[in-house]
Amino acid sequence: MSFSSDVKSEISKIENLSSCCFHAQVYGLVLFAHFSKYNFSITTENNDVFELYLSYLRDYCDSEPVISENGTKKMTAYLRTDKEKEKVFDKFGHALNETTLRINRANISDECCAGAFLRGAFLSCGTVTAPEKGYHLEFVVPFKRLCTDMIKFMDELNLNPKYIVRKGNHVIYFKDSESIEDILAIIGAQDASLYVMGIKIEKDVKNKVNRKLNFEMSNISKTVDAANIQIEAIEYIESRMGISSLPDNLQAIAHIRLEHQEASLSELGKLLDEPISRSGINHRLNRIVSIAEKMKNGE
Repeated sequence: MSFSSDVKSEISKIENLSSCCFHAQVYGLVLFAHFSKYNFSITTENNDVFELYLSYLRDYCDSEPVISENGTKKMTAYLRTDKEKEKVFDKFGHALNETTLRINRANISDECCAGAFLRGAFLSCGTVTAPEKGYHLEFVVPFKRLCTDMIKFMDELNLNPKYIVRKGNHVIYFKDSESIEDILAIIGAQDASLYVMGIKIEKDVKNKVNRKLNFEMSNISKTVDAANIQIEAIEYIESRMGISSLPDNLQAIAHIRLEHQEASLSELGKLLDEPISRSGINHRLNRIVSIAEKMKNGE
């Protein structure tokens, strides 16, 4: 099963809803499936969602859905007659012949019903990507006005949805982990919300570790490059004039660098008879490199 399917199975098992929240959840589920005179149906691969849809129509809306099997994993249930459809339309204050489908806010009577309504909608038309693969949650809505109403509804919940049109469908989507965590929490998918949060923390830790490692590797690379330049300069001076030609304070540094080619500047400073700071070592080695460059240029 996919992460999205797991979320739907989790929230489809929520029980003991108040009557107003139950009504709002049923409304969200049927409204965001296919809710019109010409097509009143749902198609899903999730058995929990399918059984919930059937029970809502039968037990709450007093309608008898027809089950269609097409030999695939997808299951379809629909209302065949206008009489059956009209029962559901009347239940939620809609007219069978209405030309523009909108959210009837009368079905979301209290603030507590917002999560239930959103949960029903997600069961019908929502999907969420596993957080290991990326952060993406969306609602695919067939009608523009219905989508506009849903965006306004989400704005009121401070969810900040984004919108695109994809293959004739109106898609409300979220790409940031915090919004996805919030939506999952609002619809009652607490386990999924915590899981997304955990994966986000894990990713953040890995990214911080990788940045630190990259920084350290970069520093090591720079240190090795600098050491090679210093050693090459010292060997050049030794082959031309000898290290003894250098000032006394540079001779000691030159010998120690040749003897300890992998040592850091701080370590080199401690190896002198009279230890000096890292910056002091760096300054003297830079002088040696400068002397070698001048010798190469005939100065």
